[in-house]
Amino acid sequence: MSSVPENTLAIIIPAYNCSDTLPACLKSIAASDRTPNEILLFNDGSTDDTARIATDFGAKVITNTGAPRGPAVGRNICAEESTSDTLVFIDSDVSVESDSIRKLEHAITSEEKVAAAFGSYDNQPASSRLAALYANLRHHFFHQNSAREATTFWSGFGAMQRDVFLANGGYSKSFDRPSIEDIELGIRVKQAGWRIRLVPEALAKHHKDWNIRQLWRTDIWQRAVPWAKLIVSGETGGLDLNVTGKEKTKSVLAHMVWILALVSVLVPESRPATLLLCAGAAITYAVMNASFYSVLYKAGGLRLLFGGAGLHWLYHLYASITFACVLTASRINVKNPSQKLDRAS
Repeated sequence: MSSVPENTLAIIIPAYNCSDTLPACLKSIAASDRTPNEILLFNDGSTDDTARIATDFGAKVITNTGAPRGPAVGRNICAEESTSDTLVFIDSDVSVESDSIRKLEHAITSEEKVAAAFGSYDNQPASSRLAALYANLRHHFFHQNSAREATTFWSGFGAMQRDVFLANGGYSKSFDRPSIEDIELGIRVKQAGWRIRLVPEALAKHHKDWNIRQLWRTDIWQRAVPWAKLIVSGETGGLDLNVTGKEKTKSVLAHMVWILALVSVLVPESRPATLLLCAGAAITYAVMNASFYSVLYKAGGLRLLFGGAGLHWLYHLYASITFACVLTASRINVKNPSQKLDRAS
């Protein structure tokens, strides 16, 4: 009686000057209850001890000696080099819980037509900086409260069948820095008829020490802009990309707060009515975000509650403004057929 071949699994880590966070990442992999068959690290032009640290842990290091080419290219190169059935992508500043890799593998191997699965950040980020706590807990909250039947993919801690990954072209080479390359790949995989599963109990800890400038630059230029371009170009094929009606309502309310406050200053005679409406919008906005505020408070008390709530309000403002700007630009470009919106693939 023939037995079913055991699934083989490779860990793929794109890395650039990550000697501060890489040891925690590799130690967590070593402590996993699912021992990988391969660990491949793409050393993307690092000038620190990244390559030595990875070699000491037994990883196969593939080195780019030139200028950094970006994690998308690095993951593609490692995927081509791998001989395993399942590829598990882990960022170099992420450490995983001992059972998390096994949970992602199980989601792929146990369910029909599931080509990929991804996990979630935990609710205890490594950094105590306000911006880092907010960013990581926002990510945690969204993943913990989203549908398990996902419309996107996440490469911070995500797994995919190697044959599906290669058949769909891997990550787009147009992304030369961390961006939405995983979302764009997930769209193509979904459109090819495969399923992607969110496994919120597959937890990982993020060690990135975000500051405000890094947070806003990443949110706007590396995520919101290309994400909006992808949506308005029609390349999502109708997938909502987690832009839910509830989030849109929150954005409208966030704008109502500052607009009504401004009107009350500019038009004094309307002040009683506009301040009342402003208060109503603010209260409604707060109620809609109450669950997230609870996560902030539990993780960092009043400091994180009020600081994180303020950052979240700003997030709804700049995310919606970015989308509106991209949509407007795309409609202007339609008037000139020779101009096309930059494609994310």
